[in-house]
Amino acid sequence: MMSKKVFKKLQPFLRLIFPLAAVLTAVGSMLLASSAFAARAKELFWSSSLPELIISAELRARVTVEKEDEPEPSPAPEPEPRPRAEETAPDLIYTPRDEVNDPPSEAEKPEPQPVPKDGGTLSAENIEIKNKTDYSPDIETLLNSDIDFSGVTVLIIHSHATEAYMPDGENSYVASDPFRTLNEEQNVLRVGEELKSVLEARGIKVIHDTGLYDYPNYNLSYSRALSAIKTDISEYPDIGIVIDLHRDALEGKDGTVYKTVADVGDSPCAQVGFVVGTNASGLKHPNWEKNLAFALKIQYSMCEKYPSLARPIKLSQYRYNQHATEGSLIVEVGCTGNTLPEALAAVRYFGDCLADVIEG
Repeated sequence: MMSKKVFKKLQPFLRLIFPLAAVLTAVGSMLLASSAFAARAKELFWSSSLPELIISAELRARVTVEKEDEPEPSPAPEPEPRPRAEETAPDLIYTPRDEVNDPPSEAEKPEPQPVPKDGGTLSAENIEIKNKTDYSPDIETLLNSDIDFSGVTVLIIHSHATEAYMPDGENSYVASDPFRTLNEEQNVLRVGEELKSVLEARGIKVIHDTGLYDYPNYNLSYSRALSAIKTDISEYPDIGIVIDLHRDALEGKDGTVYKTVADVGDSPCAQVGFVVGTNASGLKHPNWEKNLAFALKIQYSMCEKYPSLARPIKLSQYRYNQHATEGSLIVEVGCTGNTLPEALAAVRYFGDCLADVIEG
């Protein structure tokens, strides 16, 4: 046990030691705390969360740069509008080819075959008739029946001569009524003159009656045209064929105007249709089947030489002045939606087939 004398001697030294010990204790505590912090920091550095955080930031930066480098996407192109006539009113227009697909290339188009002659049998396979009567004509028999128009004169007349076509940039007119004009260079008289030129080039005699039988009064135009036909026949007794040339009208209930389209040649072309009258209305017309046979032979030639040019033959209960000869037809070249150039192209092809039938 320390004596009092010794304690007294050490007391000044102890007074120095105790504060120093306190300082050392505090420093030691601080060092211990720093070591723990360093260890925790080391633990955090090598843990998965910090590298993932750094990598994620790098990825976000790279993706952002890549997106900024990408070009702006262009807007999707609007679909081309389809032809209204094919999409909206398929029943109004005769289109024997598939209009949904691209038109056939030149290599795919079948070679036109000549109409069989000298007793060859014609098939009615490609003939289409819209029969508005109760009659059931024998199409095969009529198609192969004998008709002789050698040496006859063709009369081209227009019960509705003022009928006109859809105006375009080069063909416009002053309308007397909707789709009608007195301008003979823009109505069906111009189409009749083109048909006359085609037939005369084949050596066929033609009379073109250019009277306006539907103006100024549309009513009774067929009656006035019949009087003119009788007058023409009395003046030219060789008339054996009467072509009453019209422009058809194809319009929807909502007023939409449609056009016919034939895939013939390199220029836009309308289609051609026939109206054949009968005695179903009670009016005298005993030889209507001979007119039908005439129409069938022309349509057969059209289908063989110019596929898609012909529309179905309309067999009507009315006679439409066709009792005047055994070679009388209403010929509808194009419609209200077609332009005059399209109608002129169509009537040239029709004229070629008409001349084939006349020549036999």
